[in-house]
Amino acid sequence: MILNPRKMLLLSMAFTAMGTWAQSALGNLAEVDLGQVEIMSVKEVEFGSRDSIVIDPVTGRVDTLFIDEGIRSIKPVEDEIGPARAPRRAPSTDDYGQYGGLTEEGMQLARSGAYLFAYKYPSIDADGNKVILSSMMGVPRAQFQMGYAHPSNVLIACHETITSNFEAPTNYNNEGGSFQTGVGMMLMYTRYDRVRQPCCLVIMPDYEGYGITADRAHPYLYQELTARQVVDAVRYGLALYNANAGSDKKFDTLENNWQSVSLGYSQGGSVALAVHKFIEENGLDEQLHYAGSVCGDGPYDPVAHLRYYITDNGENYNSEDTNPTAHDAGSVTMPIVMPLILKGMCDSNPLMRQHTVDEYLSQKFLSTGSLDMIAAKKNPNRDDQFSTEDVTKRYQWQMKYGLKNFVNLDDPYGTGTGSFRVYYTPAQVCEMFYKSTKPFLLFGDYTVFGKLEQMLTSACYTYFTTTSNFEVDGKRVIPTERGFMQDLHRALESNNLTVGWTPKHRIAFYHSSYDTVVPFVNLCSFVKNHPELSYYIKSPSARLSAANAHPTNSQVFDETKADVYINDTNSTKDHIDAGKNFFLTGNLFGTSPDYELFKWVLKKKQ
Repeated sequence: MILNPRKMLLLSMAFTAMGTWAQSALGNLAEVDLGQVEIMSVKEVEFGSRDSIVIDPVTGRVDTLFIDEGIRSIKPVEDEIGPARAPRRAPSTDDYGQYGGLTEEGMQLARSGAYLFAYKYPSIDADGNKVILSSMMGVPRAQFQMGYAHPSNVLIACHETITSNFEAPTNYNNEGGSFQTGVGMMLMYTRYDRVRQPCCLVIMPDYEGYGITADRAHPYLYQELTARQVVDAVRYGLALYNANAGSDKKFDTLENNWQSVSLGYSQGGSVALAVHKFIEENGLDEQLHYAGSVCGDGPYDPVAHLRYYITDNGENYNSEDTNPTAHDAGSVTMPIVMPLILKGMCDSNPLMRQHTVDEYLSQKFLSTGSLDMIAAKKNPNRDDQFSTEDVTKRYQWQMKYGLKNFVNLDDPYGTGTGSFRVYYTPAQVCEMFYKSTKPFLLFGDYTVFGKLEQMLTSACYTYFTTTSNFEVDGKRVIPTERGFMQDLHRALESNNLTVGWTPKHRIAFYHSSYDTVVPFVNLCSFVKNHPELSYYIKSPSARLSAANAHPTNSQVFDETKADVYINDTNSTKDHIDAGKNFFLTGNLFGTSPDYELFKWVLKKKQ
C-alpha cells in the first residue's frame, strides 16, 4: 500500500509527537525567499509622555527626563504601503505630513513612537502544507524626529490567548483596547528614549487562525506547530527589515551585537518557551542571535495543568496562608479554556485527527454555543466576534435566562419561534456554571466558573479523575494503548515543554501561585524536571518548597551565574491581574518584571 504525502506526514508526526521536535517534519525549514513577503499596511504609534525630574543614582545630578506613559494613538500611514524593498529618502521637515508627522502640540505630548508594519509570510500548517500567515513588525522611531531609531535587539513577542480576531496583533489599535494588554505592552519595547533602553525591533505574529487566517482553526496549545510558525515570522521579518536597512533605505541597521529574546504571558508564555525549544533543536540560535526566553504564567505542562483543575481545593502552594485561591476542586475558572484546548487538539494534533470535540464535551456545555463563539472570530465585523470577556457575559446571561440548544449565533438566546431539540432552564445551567464568592478577574461583576463534571462527558470526566491514569507509585504515566482518552492524554503530553530537552540559553520565569487559570504547577513541573540547571530565585517564598519543586541543590545566590531566573512574585493576584503586574509594575521607569527579566536574559551567564 502506498500512502499519499499527507498521510505519510501525519503518520510521521504521530510517531514523533512524543519525541524530540528536531525529528519532526515541522523542523524542515526552507531558505527565506523575500519575494514571498508582502507588506499589507503601515501604522504609526505615538507614545504619550510627561516630564519627570529625577536624580541620577550614579552621578547624583538632577535631570529632567521624558517618561513614556503608553500608547497615545495609532493611525495609518498609507504612503508607506508598497514593495517590500522600496527605498525611502531620509525624512526632513517637509516629510512630516507624508510620514505621519506630529503637530507642535503633539510633539509636546508624544516624544517617541514606532511604525507598525503588517506583513504576510509563508509557513506550514499541521498537515505540512504551505500556508500564508500574518505578522506585525514594530520599528522604533527616533525621539523628537520622524526618522527610524537604531534597534538594539529583537523581541519575539508572543501574544496571549484571544478568541476574537480584532485582538490579533495585526488588527490591534487603540480602539481595540488600552495599551494595558499583552499586545499593547509588548509594543512598548519599540520605545526609544533615555529611560527604557535598549529599544527593540518587535516581531509579533498572529497565530494561525487569526489575522488573515481568521477563517482557519487555531491550533491552540499545539506548541511545536505554533513555534515553527512564529520562527518563520521572525526569519521573514528580519529578512524584510535587513533588506530595507541602511543609510539610503527605510530603516536604520540593527546594532552589531544585537540579540533576540522570545517573550510572552499566558499562552504567550508557553509559546515563548516553545520558540526557545524550537530554535535550539533546529540549530537556529546562531542565525537568530538567540539569547533566551521570558515566560510569564504559561501552560508548559498541559496534563498537570488539567489535573490541577480536578484536584486543587484552593490551598495548593498556599496551605500555610490564610488567603486561599478562588479555585474549587473539579472546577475551571475560565470555562472557554476547555473547548479551546480540546478543539485545538482535535483540529491539529496528529494523534487526535480521528476524534471530535463532542467525545469530550457534554451536550449541555455544547448547547452554550461555545464552539460557535470561538468560530465567530471569522466574522468581519467586530461586534459579531467574541472576546473572552464577551464569552463570560454570554455565560452570565445563560445562567440568568437559561438556554436552548442552537446551532449558530443568528438566534443566540433562543428568542425565535423555531423548534429546538433541548432546553436548559436557568437552574440547570447553574448546575454547570456558578459565580465565585471569592475575588477573581472582573471588576464590578461576577465571573463564571465551570463544573467539569457537567462540562465534560462522563467518560472524559471519569478518566481525568482517576489518579492511576496519570501517576503510579509517584511516577508519571503515559498511555501506550489507543482510545479516545488515551489519544487525548498522549496529545496533551506531546505538548509538555518541561521534558524532552535541556535548554542551552537562559530562561526567566514569572508565575503567581494564586493563578487559577494557568496554575503554578506549570512552573513547578519545569523545575522538577530540570535539576541539571542552576536557578536564581528572586525574593524566594515557601511556595516552590510546598510544591516539592524547590531547586535546593541547584539554587545560586548570584543571578549572573544562573541558567534560570525565577521571579517568585509573592503575588496574590489571579491570572489577569498577575499579567498586569508582569507588564505594568514600575513600567513608567522601565522596571516592570517583564523588562527586568528581558534585560537579565540578554546578559551572558558568568
